[in-house]
Amino acid sequence: MGCTIEELCRKEVINVETADRVGFIGDVEVDVNTGCLVCICVFPVGRGFFRPPQPLKISWCDILKIGEETVLVKNVPPLPPAPPNRMKKTFAGLFGK
Repeated sequence: MGCTIEELCRKEVINVETADRVGFIGDVEVDVNTGCLVCICVFPVGRGFFRPPQPLKISWCDILKIGEETVLVKNVPPLPPAPPNRMKKTFAGLFGK
């Protein structure tokens, strides 16, 4: 079964260690010297509404299975911390809290 990069970027990534949805593949990194795929860049779900979040880089060797709709991975790096919620502080100041 073959898979193009375009098809790969439509797949959702699942962490098999925690059974959590990690996000969707947004890009891939290729070693130009060897032509081998080095890692996939996954954009986390539910983060970065106004600006794109930093992608998680998951090594090619940490991919366990590529299915029709999902990619199963292990050893997912921790998510970067979410930016502070500035709107909450602004609204609290308006209402005297």
